[in-house]
Amino acid sequence: MRAQPQLLAWEALRSARAFGGWVRRDGAGAHFSASFDPGPVCLRTPTAAELGPALAPLGAAAEAAAARVRVAGLGRERLLVPVASRAALAALDPDLDGLRDVCDRLGLLGAYVYSPPEPTGGLAARMFAPSIGVPEDIANANSTACLAAHLARQGITRIAVDMGDAVGSPATITATARPGPSGVRIRVGATPWTTGSPGWPVTAIGRCAEGPEAAREGATGEHCA
Repeated sequence: MRAQPQLLAWEALRSARAFGGWVRRDGAGAHFSASFDPGPVCLRTPTAAELGPALAPLGAAAEAAAARVRVAGLGRERLLVPVASRAALAALDPDLDGLRDVCDRLGLLGAYVYSPPEPTGGLAARMFAPSIGVPEDIANANSTACLAAHLARQGITRIAVDMGDAVGSPATITATARPGPSGVRIRVGATPWTTGSPGWPVTAIGRCAEGPEAAREGATGEHCA
């Protein structure tokens, strides 16, 4: 007889803020799922002082998309950088030392570089965060939540983001944007896989609100949800 899933509620502290969530074990314990609320997503246009220095270490493919780069925050801000294709993304060979120096100076977490969404919502991304000791992340749910909030403003409501291929640990993170009582609700889920290890699904729920009550627009086009 199959064991029933066990649900454990928890509360943690991040950046001096409490947030709740849950972890569920399915069956005998080899398979887990989890959920937490990462908090509000803030989106803005980068300043000229940020844009050039931050894109230079990523190379010409990233610099070509300068007009479409956004800064997004769930706590510490990071760049959302589009490139022309999956092939261009795979070919990136960033100057990680240079990127770390720029991010340290500007207070950025790193750069989340992504390919154009396909009609099905599929795309690929790479997250470079040497400023916090992570040259390239295997799977980054918070940055995917930021991208989902950004693309929701363009009418894209479902994405599936392939990550980790460049470091040999592929993962796919899914995100949906749906109307909620206070704006657009972003739901993010992921199942990273590594050799010899089980899949560990992780979900995060955030909200991208719209309207004058919940949005904050600044001189650089900042929008917080």
